[in-house]
Amino acid sequence: MSTTTKQNRIEFKDNVLQYNTFSFYLFESFGGLKIEHLNDYSAIVLEANDPDFTKLILKRFRSHNNPEFYLKPIFLINYKTINDPVTESLHDGVIASYDQIPEKVNDIQQILTLSTHIDHSPSSNFEVFLMKKILNYMYTRELRSLKPFPDVNSVIGFTYPIVSVNFETHEETKVLDLFDWAQKENLVWPDFYDRVYLCNGCGSGHLSYREICPSCDSANMKSEDLIHHFPCGFIGPISDFKNQIDSVLNCPKCSKSLRHIGVDYDKPSIINHCQNCNEVFQDYLVKARCVNCGVDADVQYLVSKNINVYKLTKKGRSASSSGIFTSEYIGAEEVFGSVNSRTFNTMMHYEQERIKNNTSLSTNIALLHIENIFDLLRKLGKSKEKVFIAELVQLIRENITPADFINISNPSLIVICINDTTEAKAQTAMMKVYDKIEEMVFNNFNKFQLEMHYKVVPLSTTVPFEKQLLDLTKSLTEQHD
Repeated sequence: MSTTTKQNRIEFKDNVLQYNTFSFYLFESFGGLKIEHLNDYSAIVLEANDPDFTKLILKRFRSHNNPEFYLKPIFLINYKTINDPVTESLHDGVIASYDQIPEKVNDIQQILTLSTHIDHSPSSNFEVFLMKKILNYMYTRELRSLKPFPDVNSVIGFTYPIVSVNFETHEETKVLDLFDWAQKENLVWPDFYDRVYLCNGCGSGHLSYREICPSCDSANMKSEDLIHHFPCGFIGPISDFKNQIDSVLNCPKCSKSLRHIGVDYDKPSIINHCQNCNEVFQDYLVKARCVNCGVDADVQYLVSKNINVYKLTKKGRSASSSGIFTSEYIGAEEVFGSVNSRTFNTMMHYEQERIKNNTSLSTNIALLHIENIFDLLRKLGKSKEKVFIAELVQLIRENITPADFINISNPSLIVICINDTTEAKAQTAMMKVYDKIEEMVFNNFNKFQLEMHYKVVPLSTTVPFEKQLLDLTKSLTEQHD
């Protein structure tokens, strides 16, 4: 299909629309096309007559880890507004026809310009990585707050579309954990919106509340009014006052008829009769059974969580361009077989002096960049993260010499000092490390495929180590962005 609207200078051929220097890709169906093939287009025009397809594609883009994709301007065409906060929050505008494309050029230019201000330094942990991604999106769209929306598909009953798109539908509680972290780091501040109660086993909000017998936990109960007969003082369930002939209530103690409530009698309370164990009681228990994991807990033990509107602090507003500065990766220095950044840097200074004074010696710096490590850590959860990092260090140690040392101040960047060998042999050692890590993760984590790149360079004796590492990091990470 090929058409040209001359007055607007729009050219349309094979799903590609060209307007001046801007190129748009019309996304109509999957057709085997991956979004990674759309990197070079200025924006996406998404055919939105199918709500499920529209939502899926938007989530594909916004959940991507590369800013070239999650920041991509996306406009909907043939879209009928639906009550779906996820779809409404993830697109950049709606057009009725291709003739409206020139009207969106300023919006696209604004997004592209703001994208150039973003800091691309590696993240020190999963929270920094994900929060930085969210703040980048907010910065390029000039958003100042993150609002919750009721969502029946969410395990907590609410969703924060820009944030939640990075998690599976059953992981919404991790969104709240991320906000707790961001609040402690002074990136956001909360404005109370609502409160939810979650399972104390799995964190789900899909709970079945039941009134149960305090003796046998059965929900098979029958409740009835308790009657207090004023003249004789008898108190009993209303069933004791009823007869099978008419609707008149008669006192089983004095046989008098009860005519007027408030004059002859009152109903001070309700009494419950368990149909399972025949126990009679006034106060029942309330339990909440989790639909997700089956835990049956007293409501007093449910986890209370505030649902807030989160607004950016001054630090949060500047984080996209200046980066997020927080504590060093927690637990890295505790992993046996590795050293923290400060110790590693000190040892590298000693290495520089050692090889400077003896030219027959050589030291190599190897940097391993694991692009999608945070996707794996997210699946593992915080409790298993340290165990995985420890196993990773152990695997690396098995393929290098005892004289070599490792630093993992950032789980996506592993620095290894390989001593007293040639650069070629260091390259061979890193290739072996690469293969072993890839095999270990693939075999043990449901065929998860790590996206890794590494580089080996000789340790410089003329450039400060911190600068050499910074240049190496920048070269390796930007090369594969």
